[in-house]
Amino acid sequence: MRKYLVWISLSLIVSMGVLFAYDQELVEAYGYAYTVGITTMPTIDQADMNGNLIRSHMAKMMSNYATEVLNLIPNTGKVCNFDDINGETEELKWFITKACQLGLMGVGISSFNPNGIVTRAEFGTVLSRALWGNIHNITSAQYYTEHLKALKDAGIMNMISNPNQLEIRGYVMLMMQRADEMMQTGDISMPTAQVIYSTTWSTTGNVTATLTGRNKIITWVNTYAHVFTENGSFIFYFQDLSGNLGSVTATVNNIVDWSKPTAIIKYSTTWATNSDVIVTLTGRSETLTWVNTYTHTFTWNGNFTFTFSDLAGNTGSIIATVNNIDKTIPTANVLLSPLSWAYISWNIVATLTWYSENLIITNNGGLNNYTFTGNGSFIFNFIDAAGNTWSTTATVTYWTGA
Repeated sequence: MRKYLVWISLSLIVSMGVLFAYDQELVEAYGYAYTVGITTMPTIDQADMNGNLIRSHMAKMMSNYATEVLNLIPNTGKVCNFDDINGETEELKWFITKACQLGLMGVGISSFNPNGIVTRAEFGTVLSRALWGNIHNITSAQYYTEHLKALKDAGIMNMISNPNQLEIRGYVMLMMQRADEMMQTGDISMPTAQVIYSTTWSTTGNVTATLTGRNKIITWVNTYAHVFTENGSFIFYFQDLSGNLGSVTATVNNIVDWSKPTAIIKYSTTWATNSDVIVTLTGRSETLTWVNTYTHTFTWNGNFTFTFSDLAGNTGSIIATVNNIDKTIPTANVLLSPLSWAYISWNIVATLTWYSENLIITNNGGLNNYTFTGNGSFIFNFIDAAGNTWSTTATVTYWTGA
C-alpha cells in the first residue's frame, strides 16, 4: 500500500472561509481523498462533503481508490453492459465499467441505477470487496451483513446498526482514509494459501487436497485436507491472528471412472396378461448422459436391450425379458355321455374337456359338466389366466324321452 501524507494548511482553509464548516476529521478526509484522486474537486465545499453519494459517483471514487491505493487491476476482458447509463457522461460511463471490471459494483445486474443514492449497506459491501474480495459473502443472510461487520471489526466503519441509512460523501472519504491507515499500521490483509493434491494424474481412486503454503499464521481453518471421491470443487476457509478471513478453492477433475453404469428394470406387470407390458429403466447407479430409451412397450413376448453411458463415457446395458403376455383365445371341447350312437331316454351329461390351457369356468357354478334332461343346448363360458375369454356350446338332439 502507498502511504499518503496529507498536509492541509489551516491558513488556506481560513482564507477559503470554511474552517468551521467541517470538523477536523472531515477536513483531513477531504485532504486525503483529494491527494489520492478519490475526489477531483479543488475545494472542500465543491467536494460536497455533507451531500448524499450516488452510485455513479461511488463508481468513480471506488475505482480510483481501488487502483491508486489498493493497486487492484481491473479485468478489462470482462464485458459490463448496463441498460440505463446512456445518459451519463463518457467519464462516468468509463468509471462505471471500471468498477464492474474490478468486481466492486454491477455484479450480476443489467441495470446500474447510476443516480440511486447509496446506502451504508451498499457502500460497505463495495469497500469490503475492494479490501478483502468476496470472502465476506459466505455466511450472510443479507448480502451486506458480514461485509459491514468486518469493516466495524477493523475500526473502519463505526455505525452499522442502520444499513439503510443514506451515505454521506464526507464519511465515505473518511472510511477510505481509515482503511488506508489500517492497512499501513495494522493487519487487515487477507491471508492466502495454496492447495496441493495427492495426485494430478488420472486415477480411479480418491484424491486428497491439502491446504499448504500459507502466507501467515492462521488460527482457524475449516479443514486442512479434503478427500475427493469424485470430481468437483471444495472451498477451504481460514482466519489469521487479526481475524482476517481468507479462502482458496480446490478443484479435482482427474478422477477417472472405469466402472460400468448399472440400472434395473421395472415391469408394468409380471402377472399373466392379455395387454401390452411396459418396461421402464430405473434404479440407475449414477448419472447417465445417454440412454437409447427409458421405456419400451412389449406387444408380445420377447427381449429388449436398454443401453446407456455415464459421465465418464462408460457404457452399460440390461436386457428386459417378457414372457407373460398371452393374447391367444383359449379353447375346450365337449364330451357327451352317453354318446349319440343310439337314441336314449335317460339323462345325458355334457363335460367340458380337452382344455388348450388352464381355464376357469365362469358360469354353471364353475362346474365343468352339465346334465341334460332333454334335447337342447348349453354354453360353457370360460377365461384363462391372462384374461382371454371364450365359450363352447354343448348340444343334445338324440334324447327320445321317457
